[in-house]
Amino acid sequence: MKRSKEEANRWLEQAKYDFESAKRMYEEKDYSDACFFAEQAGQKALKAYLYFKGERYIWEHSIFKLAIHCKNYESKFEQIIDQGKILDRYYLTTRYPDAIAPPAIPYESFTEKDAAEAISFAKKILEMVKNRLNE
Repeated sequence: MKRSKEEANRWLEQAKYDFESAKRMYEEKDYSDACFFAEQAGQKALKAYLYFKGERYIWEHSIFKLAIHCKNYESKFEQIIDQGKILDRYYLTTRYPDAIAPPAIPYESFTEKDAAEAISFAKKILEMVKNRLNE
């Protein structure tokens, strides 16, 4: 269990760093990157929880699917499944021009509202995971 907790803490620390990056990007009005880093924070936080639970290899990148996986351990994670669907939208579209319809460009395609919502969802996920790892 000690190794699982150590690995979980590594992932949680990176999730917290990504969350702070999302907030900085938001303040700089870099909304596409704020959305992406919020997605990354949520994804890494959920992976931290799964490592804490003893999982060894987690290759999934979908927050939606990770939340469902976490729900198998604890039903409270059901609260974030729909938010995971929204955050999943920011995994590729915020970075790759071929992931959105032309003539759109990722850095021009996301709004302050998108970023604020993404950060809010990531915060909820982070808090949920932090609480479980500290129990």
